[in-house]
Amino acid sequence: MSTLIALGIGTGICCGIWAAISAIPGLGLVTWIGFAGCTAYFASGKHGVEGMKTAVFSTFSGLISAIVAMFISGLAPNVVVLSFLMTGIISATMCFQAKAKALWFIPGAFMGCFTSFGAASMGLNLFGPDIIRVITSLLCGAVLAFSCDKLGDLIFKKFGKPEIV
Repeated sequence: MSTLIALGIGTGICCGIWAAISAIPGLGLVTWIGFAGCTAYFASGKHGVEGMKTAVFSTFSGLISAIVAMFISGLAPNVVVLSFLMTGIISATMCFQAKAKALWFIPGAFMGCFTSFGAASMGLNLFGPDIIRVITSLLCGAVLAFSCDKLGDLIFKKFGKPEIV
C-alpha cells in the first residue's frame, strides 16, 4: 500500500466521521465550512501542528477580511461601487498580509474569505452569534485534516511499504 492510498483511507474514515458529527443539530457545526478548513491544511503542504497553524491563521485572516468588507459595504448598501472597491481592497490586503510569516498562505486567506461570504449567503449572521458556528467549524476542519494526516500515517506504518521511485 502506498502512502497516498493510506492517506486516502485515513481521510475517508475521518471525513465520514466529521460528516456524521457535524450533522448533529445541537452542535451548530457547518459541514462544508469544516471541509474548507481541512482543505486549507492540505493545500498548504504543511503537516502536523504547522499545517494546523497555517490553516487556522490563514482562514481566520480571510474571515476577518470578509467581515471588514461586509461591514464597510453595509454602511452604504445602495452604493454598489463600494462593494466593488471593497472586493479589490480586501483581495489586495489578503495578498499583502503574506509578508507576515504567520499569514504566508494566501490561498487559505481566500478560502476563509469565500467561506465567510458563503456562510452569510446561507443566512448565517456573521455579526451575531452565528460567527461562533463559522469559527468552530473552521477550527474543526483544521483538526479534521490533522486527524486525516495522522491516521494515514498510522495506516501506512501498519500496512504500507515504501515506494521505489
